Amino acid sequence: MKKTPKIDAQVRWAALKLIPRIGLSKPLPVGDWAGRRALSAARQVKLAKLSAKISPPPSDVEISNFNCPRPDGTSLPLRLYRKRGSRSLALIVYVHGGGMIMGTVDSYDSVCSKYASFANIAILSVDYRLAPEYPYPAAIEDVSAGVQWARENCVELSIEPNRIGIAGDSAGGGIAAGVLLKARDEGVGLNAAMLIYPMLDDRTIASPADGPKLTGPFITWSYNDNITGWRCLLGEMAPGEVSAYAAPARATNLGGLPPIYLEVGDLDIFHDEDVVFASRIRDAGGNVQLHLRPGCPHGYEVFAPKSRVAQLAMEQRYGYLRTFS
Repeated sequence: MKKTPKIDAQVRWAALKLIPRIGLSKPLPVGDWAGRRALSAARQVKLAKLSAKISPPPSDVEISNFNCPRPDGTSLPLRLYRKRGSRSLALIVYVHGGGMIMGTVDSYDSVCSKYASFANIAILSVDYRLAPEYPYPAAIEDVSAGVQWARENCVELSIEPNRIGIAGDSAGGGIAAGVLLKARDEGVGLNAAMLIYPMLDDRTIASPADGPKLTGPFITWSYNDNITGWRCLLGEMAPGEVSAYAAPARATNLGGLPPIYLEVGDLDIFHDEDVVFASRIRDAGGNVQLHLRPGCPHGYEVFAPKSRVAQLAMEQRYGYLRTFS
């Protein structure tokens, strides 16, 4: 068995300090998506208040709400962030995280505002439908519809039509990767991507025998959580029926993709699938920046924003987006 990497000291300190403020719940059983969603919503309220004190959102960003039609004719909410007074900008379509079963555009206001301000780029956040009420392909369809709406409204939005990319974290990173593949296959490829510890492989259901072992508050996304999220998204699909758009790690062709920034911690259960995905993109001739975060579990920068590793990560993300903008 490999020796488990030590959690970063500053990340560990921040996590232990945060527990009394947001509460430490007992692990939920596989399949309890409603319990996970309720717990996430309650924690998001507390985290938002703490984040506003520790790292307040920038004041120079204007936020606008829009709607675009989904393929079924219903309305898809979109939220645009851009620096006040900015002119023609590149655009990143942003896909929030939440294990396919939780998360909201509202809870990402601060995140998207910071990307818009510090990278001087427009951010379009998509309020995609969640599983299990809306299993695959609902989220992929919604985000693809958001991308298409942005293309069709470039002039009105003062967006550069040839500088539209996509980004997302966790489940949002996985959805973003699926949309990348779909757009490539349809001949309307995107121009850049930023995938933050993306959820790519439905086969990640148990810790490898030689994999790292985490306990207590440092398990921010567990294998039971992962099984629950994938089951909600895929339902009763047989393994051979799972589309690469749903689980991008299953893609047999990773060529023809735009430049990609991919980041993951070495204590994240997505570490192995993400590293393999990046390696396969390189093997297919792609341009991918792989950033490994030593001592970091899933979502480390959310609860340890002032740690050195989180500050480095954010500056590298902003830097990547600046090169695109």
